[in-house]
Amino acid sequence: MTPQRTSTSAIELHRLLALSRDLLQTADFGSALAYIGPAIRDLLASDGAFLLMSMGGHDHGVEFDRNGAAHPARKESFLYQYARQAMDKASMFLLAAAEPGGVAAQAGNLSAGGIASMLAVTFPQVNPLGVLLVFWHKKKREPFLARRVALMQQLTELICASAGSLDSRGGLERQVSAQTDEIAEITEEHVQEMQRRDRVEAEMYRISTTDVMTGLKNRRGFFLQAEQSFKVAQRRRLISAVIFADVDGLKAVNDTLGHAVGDQLIRDSARIFQAAFRASDVVARFGGDEFVAFTLDASQPEAILARIQENIDAFNQHASRPYQVAVSTGIVQCDPASALSLADHLLMADKQMYAQKTQQHHFMPSRPVPSPTDLPRH
Repeated sequence: MTPQRTSTSAIELHRLLALSRDLLQTADFGSALAYIGPAIRDLLASDGAFLLMSMGGHDHGVEFDRNGAAHPARKESFLYQYARQAMDKASMFLLAAAEPGGVAAQAGNLSAGGIASMLAVTFPQVNPLGVLLVFWHKKKREPFLARRVALMQQLTELICASAGSLDSRGGLERQVSAQTDEIAEITEEHVQEMQRRDRVEAEMYRISTTDVMTGLKNRRGFFLQAEQSFKVAQRRRLISAVIFADVDGLKAVNDTLGHAVGDQLIRDSARIFQAAFRASDVVARFGGDEFVAFTLDASQPEAILARIQENIDAFNQHASRPYQVAVSTGIVQCDPASALSLADHLLMADKQMYAQKTQQHHFMPSRPVPSPTDLPRH
């Protein structure tokens, strides 16, 4: 035996002795599972394991992940079917020995689950009946598997002895059942906690990307979503466009009618602007009286601007407001072949909007604007 093999054997023996000591000191099978899982991980270096024991006419199964943590077993699992087959035949088998037309084959294609090598070793005695099944995602050679068989036989002897010891104290079946239920309960609590955290994170993300006043995306939300859509458009060579809009006359409304009315003007403008786009488009309040949108609409820029203006005209005709809504807009089509970024296109649309704003003055109150002294006092 080589020095390396001797050293490895010594380590394995030390680990088996440690497991034996732990199992002798444990008072319930739940604690035993907490020791068995890590021992399987350390000794077998497997990607997972399945422990099945039959007591009182009932099967009790536990799955171990690659870290040795125990989880409730599902009877519909193909691992359960393989373990049950091995226990019924009271024999060891390798993955290659699975019967093509037997229970194992009906349980599902192991390769689809990523399993390349698998071993199953039954308990050395019939009380209780049991089997330990381990698997690996990578194909293992015969020397490796042969050594693992010996280790698994030693493990099953210790597990069987521990089960017998606990059974002699009475209530082993109840303890296993209760522990399985406890594992299931803990797992369910963990799932619920993770779902709660997901909801909290989703809400925090929504708040951090949403403009409070209008309910549209804010500047951060716009870039997070629009950058993704922009990259898709560039990669697929799709026509897209960036629209920049600025509400006209907001300062005059704030100065003469008050900021509460100015806020209403912003909300009205937001609804009008958003209604001109599809649900798949990204529409945002960029800050103050500025709004932006990114659209994959193949329409010509004039058609998009016409929809915005039609919405404005319809609102001004039917809404009872002390102001007329008007916006200055700039629109730039994004060339898929261009090296310009989304921010570059946005800057170009902003310049177009500013050029339009300097050429016209849109703010037209629907009735004479009262002076501050004429406004009712609260």
